[in-house]
Amino acid sequence: MKSKVHFSTYCTIITIVVPAALLTGILTHLHSIDQPTLLTMALTVAIVAAGLYYCPVSVSVNPSELIIHRLLSGDKTFPLADIVEVDTCYPSAAGIRLCGSGGFFGYWGYFSDIVIGQYFGYYADRSQCFYIKLKNKRQYVISCKNHVGMVEAIRKNIG
Repeated sequence: MKSKVHFSTYCTIITIVVPAALLTGILTHLHSIDQPTLLTMALTVAIVAAGLYYCPVSVSVNPSELIIHRLLSGDKTFPLADIVEVDTCYPSAAGIRLCGSGGFFGYWGYFSDIVIGQYFGYYADRSQCFYIKLKNKRQYVISCKNHVGMVEAIRKNIG
């Protein structure tokens, strides 16, 4: 089973506005390339590269593994034998982002939520999320269009 990741309106807007604002700042200072302009250029490249590296595109499950397909970094794979718990969830908007993105190319990075606890996120629409808990106690929150079907497929394959 494979399902694409749906980007919420907020994520889409942030993903367009942030590079546009940074590019506008660079272009307005292009006539005088100085240290701050070069720093802005370097930061723009680094920010966009990080977003493209972690950005989730789709999620798939087969009889042996759960796979998060990402844009630049390749797939993130979780053996189903390592998953001890899976369920749908709704990450809190009041959750704390410890390190990562809060909407730029989706939500990715380390987060802390009062209900879920600490987790690494790969999601782009909070209303389409599910979480997995691994044997090593690590938790991941992932989103895709058919998150309920994905949870059922994972449960069917892990037990």
